[in-house]
Amino acid sequence: MKITIENNEAKFLFRIADTSLILAQRMAELCSNAPFLEEDIAISNCSLDLFGRAEELYKIIATIEGNKFTPDDYVFRRNEREFFNIKLVEQPNEDFAWTITRQFMHDVWAKEVFTQLSSSKNEELVGLCSKVLKEIEYSLLHSRDWMYRLGLGTEESNKRTQDAIDHLLKYVEEIFNFDDLDKEYFSDCANIERVWQEEINRVFSEINIERKEIQPLSMRDFRDGFHSEHIGHLLSIMQYLPRAYPDAKWS
Repeated sequence: MKITIENNEAKFLFRIADTSLILAQRMAELCSNAPFLEEDIAISNCSLDLFGRAEELYKIIATIEGNKFTPDDYVFRRNEREFFNIKLVEQPNEDFAWTITRQFMHDVWAKEVFTQLSSSKNEELVGLCSKVLKEIEYSLLHSRDWMYRLGLGTEESNKRTQDAIDHLLKYVEEIFNFDDLDKEYFSDCANIERVWQEEINRVFSEINIERKEIQPLSMRDFRDGFHSEHIGHLLSIMQYLPRAYPDAKWS
């Protein structure tokens, strides 16, 4: 099945939907593997929120595209070059500090993204944003709290957090290389970066983390469907059953 996308708004929304989906899958990998039960539940809830967010965005995309494809088609019938998520969210769960740092970086970005999308001309999207922003507020409180606990905890937790930040920052620069689609559907691209940088720098300074000069990766942009080596492995797991048994139905 070849999924083609013709509408510019749909192409733009795929970036947001795919980012939510891929991060949801990464978070789901921690189900039963978090440090303790309460955190296991919290991370699982964040994952479910992201899956639900992605599904609703795919429904909006399907409507825009004339319902030629279903949300399941978008999730299970595309190959890695047909996904347009930011590379940050496909990075693996190396340890708990990596998971939290990735989540925090995403949440700060997502909060401003959905704040701006709440003024969209698409009424369905505006309605979704009001719900999503409440979810993001919870997720951001959770991830920010853990950044303080890890950064100000032990020498080991601070070191692991610093290592995670040093690596994950490599995947940030591309997020703010806004193109014409971004500029058409975001109300203020520059403010997305400004809000992100200010919050990230503030928290880092308060948790004894150094914001080092990181050389960005010389990889092509996620907007063109280019990814790190990790997404292929992630998709092979996420898409296995629907591809192996394409006609299977829940009884």
